[in-house]
Amino acid sequence: MKTLQIAGYKNTGKTTLILDFVKLLKQHGYTVAIIKHHHVEEIVPNDTDTGRFYEAGADYTAFNMPGHSVMTERPEKPLTVQLQRFQTEGVDFVLVEGYKKENYSKIILTYSFTEGKTDINEIGLTNVLNRFDMRYDMDNAMDWFKEWSNIGNENV
Repeated sequence: MKTLQIAGYKNTGKTTLILDFVKLLKQHGYTVAIIKHHHVEEIVPNDTDTGRFYEAGADYTAFNMPGHSVMTERPEKPLTVQLQRFQTEGVDFVLVEGYKKENYSKIILTYSFTEGKTDINEIGLTNVLNRFDMRYDMDNAMDWFKEWSNIGNENV
């Protein structure tokens, strides 16, 4: 399983880039998991059955629909636990949005479209493989990802 963090401040293009990475990986038949770090606790709306189960104290609630499932869990699971779960499930790629200070391979997006230039280099990041400014580097980021993920060389 290959794991890549996509880190950067708010509105640097992380989600847009991850969506493009997912589409590319899925075109090549890979299984993909996304883990997104969110800084705000959002409760499931309590006017839904799932919200009512959550409010009642359920530790896990699986919401199964035709074609997919959604799981809520509490307490929050550490990133390492989530990655181990995906490893056990046989996932090919995990893309992690955020978790800047974790020590997994990561790329950094350096320009915030709402805040302007950000100096993400000053927060002591580790294991940085590359940096991109999404105003100019979308093609470079995709080319880099193809090489990193070994897409096109699957049978070599």
